[in-house]
Amino acid sequence: MFALLLRDGSRKEIEVSDLWEAMRAALRHDAAKLEIPGSPPRLMLAEQVRQELSLDRPGLFDAYTPSWQSPSAAEFRELLRVATLTGSQAGMLVGVNQGKIRKWAGGESAVPYAVWRLLSIYAGLADAARRPHDELTN
Repeated sequence: MFALLLRDGSRKEIEVSDLWEAMRAALRHDAAKLEIPGSPPRLMLAEQVRQELSLDRPGLFDAYTPSWQSPSAAEFRELLRVATLTGSQAGMLVGVNQGKIRKWAGGESAVPYAVWRLLSIYAGLADAARRPHDELTN
């Protein structure tokens, strides 16, 4: 059985089908470490989890800047898996049809920042930071 070592020092056992799902659960719960069963058990740090899931590109979850780069199709698909969203559910969440989600997931067009940010916040991978109005307009 996999276990999450949470940032508050607690330990939470999880029942998942495989290591990939355990890593996604670790991201969803913002775990500091993932404990992988074995003799002896192995530990995977949060940074290693993001790296294995290919969600570690610098700037990927940062606030918008003019130089922001849209996620790759693989990054977008992985975010949907971490968020446990189907294309239809993701579309309902961000206000687009399922076909648009399929195009982004297939790499046919770039994912807009606002869509990526909303889905990242929903998945728990980005904060919904609040900024003063003048900070946004200057």
